[in-house]
Amino acid sequence: MEKIRLHHLFDDEEIHQMCDTLNLKFRDRVFTPAKTLGLFVSQVLSRSDACITVMAKFNRERKDRGLSPVSGDASAYTKARARLPVVLIDHLSDRVRKIAHNMTLDEGKWNGLNVYLVDGFVLRAPDTLENQKKYPQPSSQKEGLGFPQVRVVITTSLATGCVEHYNTARVKGKKTGEVSLFREKHKDFEIGDIVVADSNFESFHDAALLIRRGVHMVCCINGTRNSPFEGACETIEDVIVELQKPKFDPSRFTRKEWNALPKRILYRMIRYRVASCETPITIVTTLTDRQRFSAEDIAELYGFRWDVEVDIRSYKSSMGMCELRCLIPENLDREIAVAVLGYNLVRVLMCDTAAVLEVHPREISFSSARDAWLEFHDERETIDDVAWLIHSTASHFVRNRPGRDEPRAIKRRNAKYPKMKEARPSHRCRKQKKPDPEITPQNA
Repeated sequence: MEKIRLHHLFDDEEIHQMCDTLNLKFRDRVFTPAKTLGLFVSQVLSRSDACITVMAKFNRERKDRGLSPVSGDASAYTKARARLPVVLIDHLSDRVRKIAHNMTLDEGKWNGLNVYLVDGFVLRAPDTLENQKKYPQPSSQKEGLGFPQVRVVITTSLATGCVEHYNTARVKGKKTGEVSLFREKHKDFEIGDIVVADSNFESFHDAALLIRRGVHMVCCINGTRNSPFEGACETIEDVIVELQKPKFDPSRFTRKEWNALPKRILYRMIRYRVASCETPITIVTTLTDRQRFSAEDIAELYGFRWDVEVDIRSYKSSMGMCELRCLIPENLDREIAVAVLGYNLVRVLMCDTAAVLEVHPREISFSSARDAWLEFHDERETIDDVAWLIHSTASHFVRNRPGRDEPRAIKRRNAKYPKMKEARPSHRCRKQKKPDPEITPQNA
């Protein structure tokens, strides 16, 4: 039982104590912050449940507990959701990931170090005027033909799969790119951590900032950077080069940021081939200690970068978060934050199941763990309750298929309906300004 993390999760009383700590006031009614948050998490994880369906299930729960029913109208629940502060949700998510992190053995780390995987993606929101104002649609689309878009950058743990932190922004505008959003989270890393990312995050600026914090990075080489390797790649190649500080560019950093950068940094570049790819792969890293970190080990570590793509798929597809549902930006932020909390709760269950079965948490199916959490998450008080949770989660493993090489193409065509080429009449009417009552024909 000492391996089980589920016993360390919060209960309703602890959530309300957190509200007091954060100076968040609430009324002790049916939809308390703890109850509302529990319903919200379940709704996000199931994703097929509308608010009115949540109320029906809530009344069924109250019936089983011998309580009187509440109104089936979901307005009280939706208002309670809108009162949930994002800071409270993020605080709970941070606690969950710390529980998973603190109980992770060194065997689950890479060379005894914590490895974090970084990537970004875009979510689509309902087309309302409020959402369009904060998260506008792509400028390449005509007005009325697109949907608001929210950019999300997440960092997940290689050992636990939990979301360590995330950041959101609109898709267009200065300081809204994936690199800028990730740079705002540099302070969350600790000395000795390793960041693994794709070529989009590889730059002198970010490498220097991470080195200053004692954090290392492993990335695929950026397409704008010259490679020191020439000719065919027969074996793994490993060189250390010295990068000079780039010239000042006001579009990339301020004069103060540029002056704070070192004049040069050491970069280790590794080139190798994989069996399923004709083009060799070149990666760069600030792990320059060849005695401790061999080129083969670093190449294997970069191969784990694909796990963050699987994590994003679990968040977007398995949890159905590709399409957000809330109609105003404030509730969109809550929806994204609650989904991160629910995702981390499922990951803790996967970590417990892996600890009992003595496998890696990433060998457990996320979908089966989510289903088990939805069915049994309210029952975690006894050993038998936890055994049911773990037994339900342990029934499905993820197949290990290394070296897969699939073309970036699909068979399925979506040609059932034609594409819109102009805005709907309802959208055009919504954008029109209402006439002044004093000059209407009726008053003329």
